[in-house]
Amino acid sequence: MSTPLLAEFEALVDREWDRMANAGTWWTGTERVAIATEARIGHDDAPSTNHLSTVAIEAARRVSAEAATIRQVDIDRWADGGLDPFAYVELIGVVSRLAAIDVTAFGLGMDERPLPVPQPGNPSLERPTDAVVSNGWVPTVGPAWAPGALSAVPDEVDAMFDIHGVLYLSMEQMRNNEIVRNGIHRAQIELTAARTSWLNECFY
Repeated sequence: MSTPLLAEFEALVDREWDRMANAGTWWTGTERVAIATEARIGHDDAPSTNHLSTVAIEAARRVSAEAATIRQVDIDRWADGGLDPFAYVELIGVVSRLAAIDVTAFGLGMDERPLPVPQPGNPSLERPTDAVVSNGWVPTVGPAWAPGALSAVPDEVDAMFDIHGVLYLSMEQMRNNEIVRNGIHRAQIELTAARTSWLNECFY
């Protein structure tokens, strides 16, 4: 039986699949779906999609399966291999949202949804003039911290906040320490989030 939580999640996946299938800022729809495909492959020795460069494939798989091992030297090497740092930021957005959706679906006892069919279109290639490498490894608008990690690609920020609000809390809700969501109190939410982050070796 459908519940409000499941309906909200399904609607989120619909929105994310539409975003994934269409051209973004740096990647075409075909490339964005290919990035998601490589992310699901992870570090297994499986056939490649052949729609991406070798460095993009490596980056997608590393972000998906071994994010904690990535260092500045890797990002610099990928950039030398042709992966623009701004395009890498978008790649992170696609892979991280897919991971969040796939893990949530697993937790809800749902089957992994097949990836969408790519749609035609060209990326906008919009590069914010105020996005620079400051205290992080990739360009950001302002200091590099969790909410601004994808700020070099504004559309990815919007997508991040969309999924954040459904799977966790909206930024407005995060200001409320007394909030109760789906029967779970804020303290319980934070305890679960902290424990999950620790198990996933989150270095933030």
